[in-house]
Amino acid sequence: MANQFKSHPSFMWWARDHTEFGEPPSRTPSSVGRECIPPTTRQSSVGSTEHMPTTRRPSSVCSEHVSLSTRQSSVGSECISPTRRQPSVCREHIPPPTRQSSVGCEHVSVVSDSVITLPSQGAMTPATTGVNTPIFSGGSSQEFQYKIEKASPETARHVALRMYESMKRYGLREDAGKIIGKEANEIEEIKEEGVDRVGRKSEELMGMDYLLRDGFVSYLRDMAKITPPIPQQVVRFSNIKFTRKFHVSDGTYETFGNKVVKCFVGPLKTLLQEKDSTWLQVLKGVDGYIMPGSMTLLLGPPGSGKSTLLEVLAGRVKETKNSILEGEVMYNDKYASEISLSRLIAYINGQLNKHIPFLSVRETLEFARDCTQGLQPENFTPQMRKFFAHALVEGQDPFLEYVLEILSLKEIQHKLAGDEISDTDRQKLTTAELALGTYSVMLYDQPFSGSDLAATYDLVDTLRTISRIQQSSAIMSITQLSQEVFDLFDRIILLGDGHVLFQGPRQDAIPYFSNLGYTKPSHVESNEFLEDIAAGNGSQYLAQGARPYTLDELVACYKISDHYNDIIRIVHKDDGKHTYWVESEPGLGLSLKTPSKYHYSADAGPRRETELIVAKLSRKVGHSGGIESTGRVQTGDVVTAISMNKEEMQYLSVGPRKTQHERASHVYSRLKQARGRIRLQVERYKDKEEEYQAQWEQFQRPFVQTWWKSTKTLINRQIKITKRLHALIKLRLLQAVLLGFFAGTLFYKLGGQYNQQKMNSIRALGFVSTMSIMLINLVQLPLYMLQRPIFYKHKTLRFFRVSSYIVANCIVNLPQTLLEALTYTLCAYFLAGLSMAGNGSPFFAYVALLCLVAYFGSSVFFFLSTISSIPEAGNALAGLLVSISLLFSGFVIYPSNIPTYWKWLMYVNPIHWANVSFCRFQFSGGYPDPCSNHRGQLAFCDQFPTMTVGKGYLAFYELSEDSKRPWLPYVILLGWTAIAIILTLLGLKNIEFVETSQSLPYIRKSATASNYKEDADSESESYNSFSENSDNYGASKSPSLQNSGTSYRKMKENGTVDGWIEEFRVDLERNGLGIPVEPVTLLFEDLSFTRYNGGNKERSSVFSNITGYAKPQNMLALLGGTRTNKATLLKCLAGRVPCIGNLQANGFRPGAAFCRLIGYVEKLDAHQPYLSIRESLQFSAALRLGKEVSSMMRNIHVELVLSQLGLLPYSNKLVGSLHDSTGKTFEIAKKITIAVELAANPSILLLEEPIFGLDITGTSTILNVLSKVSHSGRVIIASLTHANGRVLSFFDLALILTEEGHQAYFGPVGCNCNELLDYFTSILKAPPYSEKATPVSFVMRVLGLGIRKGRTPQINYAEAYQVSFLQEINSKTISNLKKLIKERAPEDQFSTYSAPYSRQAILVLLRTRRFLWRNVQYTYGRLTGCIMIGLLMGSLYYQIEYKDTYGATSRMLYIYMQVLLVGVISANNVIPQIGTDRLVYFREKRAGMYLPVFYPVSWAVGEIPYIFIATLAVVGIGNGMAGIGTGSMAEFLQYWLALFIFTLCVTYFGMMITFLAPLPTLAAFAVSIVTSMWVSASGVVVALSDIRFYRWMYWSSPFQFAMNVMTSISFYCNTKECAANCSCPKFPDGSYVWDRMASLRSLNHERMDTDIYILCAMCVLFASLAFIFFVVLKHNSPPQL
Repeated sequence: MANQFKSHPSFMWWARDHTEFGEPPSRTPSSVGRECIPPTTRQSSVGSTEHMPTTRRPSSVCSEHVSLSTRQSSVGSECISPTRRQPSVCREHIPPPTRQSSVGCEHVSVVSDSVITLPSQGAMTPATTGVNTPIFSGGSSQEFQYKIEKASPETARHVALRMYESMKRYGLREDAGKIIGKEANEIEEIKEEGVDRVGRKSEELMGMDYLLRDGFVSYLRDMAKITPPIPQQVVRFSNIKFTRKFHVSDGTYETFGNKVVKCFVGPLKTLLQEKDSTWLQVLKGVDGYIMPGSMTLLLGPPGSGKSTLLEVLAGRVKETKNSILEGEVMYNDKYASEISLSRLIAYINGQLNKHIPFLSVRETLEFARDCTQGLQPENFTPQMRKFFAHALVEGQDPFLEYVLEILSLKEIQHKLAGDEISDTDRQKLTTAELALGTYSVMLYDQPFSGSDLAATYDLVDTLRTISRIQQSSAIMSITQLSQEVFDLFDRIILLGDGHVLFQGPRQDAIPYFSNLGYTKPSHVESNEFLEDIAAGNGSQYLAQGARPYTLDELVACYKISDHYNDIIRIVHKDDGKHTYWVESEPGLGLSLKTPSKYHYSADAGPRRETELIVAKLSRKVGHSGGIESTGRVQTGDVVTAISMNKEEMQYLSVGPRKTQHERASHVYSRLKQARGRIRLQVERYKDKEEEYQAQWEQFQRPFVQTWWKSTKTLINRQIKITKRLHALIKLRLLQAVLLGFFAGTLFYKLGGQYNQQKMNSIRALGFVSTMSIMLINLVQLPLYMLQRPIFYKHKTLRFFRVSSYIVANCIVNLPQTLLEALTYTLCAYFLAGLSMAGNGSPFFAYVALLCLVAYFGSSVFFFLSTISSIPEAGNALAGLLVSISLLFSGFVIYPSNIPTYWKWLMYVNPIHWANVSFCRFQFSGGYPDPCSNHRGQLAFCDQFPTMTVGKGYLAFYELSEDSKRPWLPYVILLGWTAIAIILTLLGLKNIEFVETSQSLPYIRKSATASNYKEDADSESESYNSFSENSDNYGASKSPSLQNSGTSYRKMKENGTVDGWIEEFRVDLERNGLGIPVEPVTLLFEDLSFTRYNGGNKERSSVFSNITGYAKPQNMLALLGGTRTNKATLLKCLAGRVPCIGNLQANGFRPGAAFCRLIGYVEKLDAHQPYLSIRESLQFSAALRLGKEVSSMMRNIHVELVLSQLGLLPYSNKLVGSLHDSTGKTFEIAKKITIAVELAANPSILLLEEPIFGLDITGTSTILNVLSKVSHSGRVIIASLTHANGRVLSFFDLALILTEEGHQAYFGPVGCNCNELLDYFTSILKAPPYSEKATPVSFVMRVLGLGIRKGRTPQINYAEAYQVSFLQEINSKTISNLKKLIKERAPEDQFSTYSAPYSRQAILVLLRTRRFLWRNVQYTYGRLTGCIMIGLLMGSLYYQIEYKDTYGATSRMLYIYMQVLLVGVISANNVIPQIGTDRLVYFREKRAGMYLPVFYPVSWAVGEIPYIFIATLAVVGIGNGMAGIGTGSMAEFLQYWLALFIFTLCVTYFGMMITFLAPLPTLAAFAVSIVTSMWVSASGVVVALSDIRFYRWMYWSSPFQFAMNVMTSISFYCNTKECAANCSCPKFPDGSYVWDRMASLRSLNHERMDTDIYILCAMCVLFASLAFIFFVVLKHNSPPQL
C-alpha cells in the first residue's frame, strides 16, 4: 500500500508539513481552505457553483497530462513597462530580465501545435507559496519516499488511513478512494477495525454532523449549487483624493477656569479671532480594484490613509465644508451614488466590534440571520429541503449551524456576548454576523485588535474560505500580522502617505521591491518588510552600495511598472469583465488563438492580434479550480498575466497591441520550457442572465425583512434582553414597592378627612406619585446608551429600520411600565385612604395616570439617550427636564403667581396636567359634603359656599380649569409621549456619535493636525512650561532648564534638535544629575505555582520548576505556554504573587526592599486621563523614589525618562487627549505606562505583553525604547505571545514554557535567533528545520504552540531541556551568581511606602484637584446646571409678594424645590464620576504608591470648592431674582452657607453609597430611594403632626434640617416683640406670615445653629463611612490573581 500512494501530489502536500507520521492540521478554519472544486461544476456569475457541460472548441485537443519537475529559480521579473522610458531613479539596482534556458523540455506535455498543458504541480496552501518557499519535486521528497518504502505494513496502513481522512475532510473522498485502491465503504470498514482515529459511520451521524461529514468546503460548495447566489461585485476606484480641513491645536486644554472665562469673552473672541486651520490631503490619487472571490490586504504605516480608503469604498465619507472628496468608485457598471451600498458592503472596525451583552452568542447570531439572511428554512425550495433534510429534522438552521461550527463558536453558543466571552470570541462573533449575511464586499478596518496571531489566522482563513465559495471579496487592514496570515491574501495594496507604493499579487510584492534593491532577510516577515519601506525605514534592507528611495521615487517607480499599467487598464475599461487569479492546475490547456473565435473573448470586436486563451480544462477529479484560486477557470478565459518559475507576473494586456502580441507569443514559447509553479491572471465577461438580474433587484431593496416582520424580530430580541435583565426589573419593581408602600404609610388614612391641612397632603400625594414613578425610569437612560453603539452598527449594516427599533422598544416597555404603575398604586392607594367613589373609578384613573406618566418618562429618557454624546450629558439633560417638569407642575407655585411669560410652559407641561387630573378625580367625588356645612372650618368654603367641599377646594387652589374635559390630561400625556417617540426617531436617524470614554478630557469636536506637524513644535512648548509644571510638586526651579525653550528654538533653527536633546541628556548624566541605577541580578530557582479551582476546589499547576536568571543590561523574553502561564510567572517574578521556590534580587527576597527594585508594566494602560504625561511621571516619581532624592533630582530624572522614551513632544498634553492629538495613540499609551514605572527608577522592569495591539512601527519603537532602557543598566523581562524573529532578536535571553507550564528552554537568543534555533534542531528526533519558516515559528510549531497548531509534540521538550548541556551551563552560571550575591535579611528601614504619609496625602489630593479642575464635563456641567436652576427658579418666583396665602406659600415652596433639586442632582452626579479612575487606583495600589484611604479623602476634599461655587451661583442668581434670603449681606451669607453644607452632605452621602454598593447601578437605586424618602418626610408634603410612622426619618433627613435653617433665615420675624408699626409681613386676615408658616411646617428659629451643627456632623459621618467602606470592602480592592 505504501507504494500505491507515496508519490501522489494530494498526499505529498500533507506529508510535506508533517514529516513524521502524525495527524494533519485539524484546526477547523484552516482545514477548510484546502479543497479543490470538481470539474463538473462551473462558477456562476454570482458566486454559486452549478453543473453545466464544458464548452468544447473546434480545435483538436488531447487531454493527456504530464507533470513537470520543479526546481528553484532566481527572481528576475521586470520592474518596468517596455513601452515607457524608465527614469534613472528606477533603473538603478534592477537586474536584467532572466531568460529561461531551453533545458527540461521533456517535462512539458505538448498536446498539439496550439495547446500546451500546464505541469502537474497541484494546488498548495498560500502559507507555503512564499517567494523563498522550496517546492518538492512531484510534491514529494526523496527522504520521505525512502521512509515510506522502508515503513512497516502497519505504519504504511496507518499513514494511508490518515491520508484518506485528510483528503475526505477536504472534499476529495472519491479521489482518496481511487488513490488507495479501495472503495469508500471498504476503507470505512478498515477504519472500524481499530485504527487510532476511529470515526463514526456516516449513517450514525445526525443533523449538521451528517452534512459536514466531508468538510466545510464540500458543504459550502454543495450548498452553493442549490442556493441563490450573492451578486458579485467588481469594485473599481480611480483617482481617489480626499482632503480634509484640520484645526491646528494650540496645545491648550479646557479647564474649569478657562471654561468659565470663555462664557464671558468666548463669543467676542470667536468673532475677532480666526481659527487656525489647514487643509491636508489624506489620499493622493489612489487607483485600484477589488475582484470577486479575492482577499486583499491593505498595508501601510500609521497615517498612510488606510482607514480613510476603506471608508471611501464603504460609502461612509461624504463631501462636506471641511472635506473634499474626488474620484469615483464603481460597483460593477454603476457609480456608488447610484446604488444602495448597505446590502452589498459590510464595514467593520475594531470600535464596532461590540455586541449586546445581554444576549447569548447563539441569540446574537439568530438575530443577525433573521435580519440579513433572506433565505429562511420556511421558504426553502424542495431541492434545498432535500439537501438540508438531516438538519431540518433535528430542528437546526443549516446556515446558522455551519457558521457556529466554522468559527468554533459552538462551545460558547450559550454564553452571554458580554464579559463571559473573550475579545477573540467577540471578534469571531462579529465575523459570524457578516458570514450569515449576504454581503458581496467586506471591508475590515483593524477588526482583530486585541486578538493573538493564532486567532487572527483562524478568522482570516475562515473569511477566505467564505469569499472563495460565495465569490464575495474582502479587503482588510490588520494591525498585527504573521507570515502565515500574510500568505492567506491574494493581493496587496501598500500605501505610504496617501500614495499607492505597490498594488498587485501577494507573491509579487517581495520580488518587486527586490528589483528595486531591497532584500528581505529570512527572520523578517513580509508585512514588516513592506511597511518599513513605506514608512521610510527601508534603508536597513538595501543591498551593499545601493541608495534608498524617497517616497516620491517609490511612487514614480510604481507608476511606470506593469502592475500599475494593468490596474489602470482594468479600472478604466467600461466592460463587465471579471479578473481571477489561478494557481497552476494540472491538465489546464493554454492556446494562442484569435480572440474573435471565442465566445468569452477579451473584446467583442474581432482583430488579428492573438491572445493566450484557456483551451481546455482538467478532467481530473478535484482539479478544476480550488480554494487557492479566486475563481473557477472556464474554457475561453483570456490569460492577461502569467507567472512562471516563481517570477513576477508578466502582464500580457498592457501597452500597444503590438507589444501585447509579442508578449503573448513570447510567453507561449516559454510555456514549453516552463518548470514548476505557474500562476495565471485570467479575465472573462460577466454572465448577464435574467435570474441574476432578479437577484440584483432583490439586493437593491434596503432591507431583507418587511417592516412588520422586522419589528416582530426586534420585539422578540427586546423580550430576551428584558428577561436577561430580570435583576434590574426586580430592582425597579422593588423600588416601586418601597416608594409606594412608603407613600401609603406616610399619607396613612389622610384621604377623605375634611381638614384643609390633610387635604393639602392628599394633593401633595399626587405630586409625589408622579415624581416617583417618572424617576423610576431614569435607570433606563444608561441602558439605552449602552446599546447605542450596537444600534449604530446594525443600522449601518441595514439590519432593520429605525422605526422598527423604536416601535419594538416602545412595545416591550409597555408591560413593564404598566406593572410598575399598578404595583405602586396597590401599595399606596388604599393605605392613604384615597377615594373609591363611583365604583372605584378614581382608582383605575389613578392607575392609568401613573402608567401614562411612567411611559412618558421612559420615552423622554429614550429620546435623551439619542441626543446625548456621553452619559454625563444625558444625566444633565435628564436633571434639567425633571426640574422643569416639577417646577411647572402647579404644585410648588400657584398658577396665579406664575409670571405671564412662563404660563405657557405650565400649560404644556404634562406633569401639571397629571396633577390636575389626580386632584380632580380625588376631590370631586371624594369630598361630597357641601361647603355650607364647613364654613368657618375650611377657609375655601367661605369663598365657595354653594359648592361641595371637593369642588370648592379645587376652585380655591386653581385646579378646576377645563373641568368639562376630563380627558384632556390623558390626551396631553399621550401627545407628549408621541412627540418624544418621533423626536427619538429623528435623532436616531440623523445623529450618530463617535464613541468616546466618559473619563476622557474634552479638547475639541474637530480633529487636530498635531500628528501631521513636527513633533518639535510641541517639544518646544514642553520645555517652556517645564519650570511651571515642576513647581506644582514642590520642586525648585533648575537654572539650567529655565532658558531651555529659547535654546531649543535656536537649535531647531540650526537643524540639530535631536543632537541637542541627546547632548542635554548625556550632560546631565555626566554631571551626576541623573539618579544612578542600582545593578541588580534576579535569580529564580524551581519556581512553581498551583491554583485552586473555585468550583471543585481541585488544584491545578500553572507552572512548575522554572529556573533562570537575569543580569543587568539583559533582556529576557518569556515565551510559549498560555497567557495565564506567562502572566502568573511574571507576577511571581515581580513578587506580587507568592509562589514556591527561591526568588531573590541581589539577595533580597520578596518584600518591601524587593519591591523597591521592581517596576511592573501592566498590560492595561490605565492612567489618570486629566494629568499631563509629565505630571503622571512626576506623581509616580514623587511617591516611589526614596526620601534621599530631592525634588529637583526627581524632576530632572523625570525629564531624562521623557527624553529616553521620546515623550518630550507630548509631555504637556493630557493623557486622555492623545486620542485626538496624535495618530500613534497605542504606542504613546504604552510608552507612558513604561515611563510611569521608570520614574520610580527600578533596577528590574517587568512588562506584561508590551507590544500587544501595536502595529509594526509601534512595536519597533517600543522595543527600541526597551533596548535603550536595558543599556542603562536595568534588567528587562517581558512576556510575549506569538513573537516573531524580529521581535525576539531584541532580547538577549529567552525562557520558553510548554503548554503545561514546564520549562522547555532557557538560554541565549542569538543573532537572528540562531542560537535558539540551533538548540531545538539539535534535539534528537526533533523535526528538521525548513528554510521557509522563521526560527521562532519553527520553535513554536514543534512545541505545539504555533499559529497553526498541529499535533501534540512527540518529544517531551521539558525533559529534554533538563538533561541538556544548556541546562548544565545555566546551573553553573546560577551557582556562580549565588556565590557573588550574599543573601540579605529583610531590612527594617524599608517601610511599605517610599514616600512619607504627608507627601502621599498632598500629592493624591493635588492629583484629584487636577482631575476635577480639568474634568469640565463634570464640574463645569454641575455649575451650568446650578446656573440653569437659579435662572429658572428666579424667573419663576420673581419678586412674589406676601399679599395672600398663595404668595407666601409659593415663596416657602421655593426653598423646598431649591433643596430638592440641588440635593438630588448632587447625590446622583457623584456616582458615575467616582469610578472613572478606579482602574488607575487599582494599578497604583498594586504598585504600593500610597495609603488607600487617601483616595476617597482626596475626593471628599476636592469636591468642596466646586460645590462652594455651584451653590453660590444658585443662591446668587435664584435668590437674587426671587428676593428670598437677600434682606442683608449677613442673611445672604448665612443662606449660602446653609445650602453649601447641605449640598456637601448629600454629595458625601452619594459617595458613601457608591463605595458601599458593588455596582454603580445599585448605588443609583439606593440613592434614589433614600433621597425620595427624605424629601417626602421632610415636613412639606406632609406636616410633622400628620406623620405617624416616619418621625425618625424626619429627624434623620438632612433635607429637613436644611429647610428649617434656610426658611428661618428667609422668613423669620420676631412677632412677639413686634410693636404696633411692626414690619413683619402679614396676611390679609391680619395674621403674621412667620407664625402661620411656623405652625404649619413645625419651623423653629431657635434651633438654627443646632441644625447647622447637625448638618456638619452628618457630613463628617457620611465622609467617614465612605472612607471605611472604601478601605474595608473587598469590591473596592484590585482583583486577586
